[in-house]
Amino acid sequence: MKTHPCFKRVALNVLLPLCLVLTSTAASADTLGQVISEALARSGEQALGNSLRQQGEAVHRQSSGFLAADPSLALNYLSDQITDDEGFREIEAMLELPLWWQGQRGARQGVAQALGDQADVLDLRQRWTMAGRVREQVWEVVLTEATLQQMHLSLQTSRDLETKVARLVAVGELAQFDLLTIRQEVADREADVSDAQSAHRIALAGYRQLTGQMALPEPLYEPPAPVTELPPGHPRVQEAQQALALARAETVQARRSRAGTPILGIGGRNNREFSGAKSDDAVQISLTLPFGLAGQSAPAIASAMRTQTEQDVALQQARLTAEQALLSARLAHQGAEEALNLATHREALARDALHMAQRAFDLGETDLVQLLRAQALARSSALDLEQRRIELGRAQARLNQALGVIPE
Repeated sequence: MKTHPCFKRVALNVLLPLCLVLTSTAASADTLGQVISEALARSGEQALGNSLRQQGEAVHRQSSGFLAADPSLALNYLSDQITDDEGFREIEAMLELPLWWQGQRGARQGVAQALGDQADVLDLRQRWTMAGRVREQVWEVVLTEATLQQMHLSLQTSRDLETKVARLVAVGELAQFDLLTIRQEVADREADVSDAQSAHRIALAGYRQLTGQMALPEPLYEPPAPVTELPPGHPRVQEAQQALALARAETVQARRSRAGTPILGIGGRNNREFSGAKSDDAVQISLTLPFGLAGQSAPAIASAMRTQTEQDVALQQARLTAEQALLSARLAHQGAEEALNLATHREALARDALHMAQRAFDLGETDLVQLLRAQALARSSALDLEQRRIELGRAQARLNQALGVIPE
């Protein structure tokens, strides 16, 4: 059977790179979890969790120390040189050491622990978010690739019919108008191939830019998650829970800091009554105890309480958002299953109708227009069936994403 040169060019331009991609996938494809890890490393988002973890470690080191704040040195010098000028002189030096008040060290360490836990949860949430992005991009590539393959099959079918019509026109069994009609049909199918090829290239470029990978992960289809309800450890909920835990720890710290910090002073004094007199030395120890008035600490405590309330509300909203996303994903998955069943039945009917139309055309019982209509219906049904199969796989991936499942 003779193949049109234009079809050969299209096939070479599209199928060759597609074959290379599939070959690369079969040879060196990573799992979905590996691709997610590579995409996350490529994004640089892991630096955020590391910086938060370093902050928690710094707070822990500070709270583990003996002092509650930086020490200070107080110097005092007295002299009558400007007034009586009898040689009086007094020098004092005091090292002031801020100490932890009862409960302040523990509250500060609670903040440090909450920061460290928040960093771990941030890592989890970033990986879960990236998993969603990679899943969507992978299935976009698969969908456009399947569409491209269906467009090629349709183009080949039209080419075969063009060859048959040209032969019938040559022997006078069909009119020249029929040949022009089928050639227009071939041109339409070539345009469909071009559009599908462009969409596939865009999707594949987006996948490569996101992950840095050339091949799609394997296997593509994800198994159903072992859980069906929203787990308590859902990344979105965990992030909100940890933010609330940090806000609570900061509220405790604000309350414990209400009384301020006692200051221990250790120093010495040297004085001389007049010129030529013997100097006297003495050791000084002092303890400064702050009163910690409620009115002075109220703004800081109120601010911490407001943040805690905001995080409490955010936690409730995170649960509702996660539950709503799960419900939508579950309903979409059920809809995808039903749509696939309907598409399977529709494709079988369209295939039978095309077979009958083809037979009738070969026997001269129907015209070319009727055959083209049957081909269009069969083409649409086959494309819809393939897309519904892929949509079911994507719906399963979205359902796993809504359940908080992160591929390892």
